[in-house]
Amino acid sequence: MLRSKRPDRIEHEKVNGETATTRFYLSDPDYEARVEVSRSESWEFGVDDEGVAELVSTTDSVDDLAAEAELPDWLVEMLYGFGLSEIER
Repeated sequence: MLRSKRPDRIEHEKVNGETATTRFYLSDPDYEARVEVSRSESWEFGVDDEGVAELVSTTDSVDDLAAEAELPDWLVEMLYGFGLSEIER
């Protein structure tokens, strides 16, 4: 299944005075759905049929290339608020 170019749903939320935009895609060739969150950085998650979100890509830079990307607390809370059951890095 090809991923749609237009998101199926878009949400905007103010976080510490800066707008975070979340785009939901319900069709994706690799996952049940895909979620993209953008603010000053962006994060992309693939979501399986049990609501587990796996970090697929991010523009958030990590000083140590061997280290996993740290997800901001506001991002994790936002994703849980949208009904995701687990967030994997």
